[in-house]
Amino acid sequence: MKSSYKFILTLVVGLTVILGIMMTAFSLPAVNSGVHNVPIGVVTEDKATYDKLAKPLEDKGFKVTHYKHNNSMKDDVTDRKIYGAIALSKTGDVTIYEASAASTAVAQALTQIGQGMVTQQKAAAKAQIAPMMEKAQDVQTIKMMQAKLNAIDAKQAKIVDLKSFPKADPKGAGLAAGALPIALGGWIGAVAIANMVKGKREKLAAILAFAVIGGLGLVAVIQFVVGTFDGNYFITSLCAMLGIAATGFFVLGLLEVIGNAGLGIAAVMLILLGNPLSGLSSAPEMLPSGWGAFGQLLPPGATGTLLRNIVFFDGHATAMPITVLAAYVIIGGGLYYFGKRSKI
Repeated sequence: MKSSYKFILTLVVGLTVILGIMMTAFSLPAVNSGVHNVPIGVVTEDKATYDKLAKPLEDKGFKVTHYKHNNSMKDDVTDRKIYGAIALSKTGDVTIYEASAASTAVAQALTQIGQGMVTQQKAAAKAQIAPMMEKAQDVQTIKMMQAKLNAIDAKQAKIVDLKSFPKADPKGAGLAAGALPIALGGWIGAVAIANMVKGKREKLAAILAFAVIGGLGLVAVIQFVVGTFDGNYFITSLCAMLGIAATGFFVLGLLEVIGNAGLGIAAVMLILLGNPLSGLSSAPEMLPSGWGAFGQLLPPGATGTLLRNIVFFDGHATAMPITVLAAYVIIGGGLYYFGKRSKI
């Protein structure tokens, strides 16, 4: 029986919609990426100095918190409440506290801001000394002024990386690249199991085994081959297992309820949207408003954030990604349980 033109038109329109979603998911975050309410701190004991520094930072898109001491600021970096801070001492020295393991993009932005502040300080100091140099007559005064200028030229912003990636992968490329294998691997694994394993209980056992072995294998590659991770291998593997299980159960559940149509839904959610919106290569707050938060509700973003926070931030701020991934496991498991396509 030949396909009707109505069916062909519906199929073409549907494929065009999918292409549009792909284009939006990949291009819009890339075009509009930047600072969107990125939380950082300013460390200074003087309120007036804080107000002077905070306003231009807020105008750039940062969400700024005032700290009077470094200790509380460092605690908030570890707790994943802020990405870093700019500290200004009483003598005007600039120190940039960053956490490149949280986001290399935000760390680079903070470094540029700190260097810009020092450049402004140099220009202002030279502008004060220049007239005095012109009026100076004796050699001793000229030498003293020149020494001050040399000291000004040598001034630099101090960079302190509180949480960094290992030397084997200083930019954390392995973590960013790992989001797609988790999403695509879980998708492919669930499809293969659904089509090749017979029996409902057997499929359930297969997806559980795939999550366990896949999690161990994925983390082994990232930790021992690529060198991105340096934490507890087994604890990190448990997080990867949860990520793969979330993807696998969700896909398996959709297949069990609506058949092959579920593959398209899963592909859009987990790969076409989940990967570019994960924020792993920058930060969720570096994506356009709303997109980053949505990406954290998808398995690639939630898994990447969970792995990042477990390995580099002592397990802080893991409740949200664990909840998201557990929800996918539960929803997928529920769909699979009530679905009728597989024989017991």
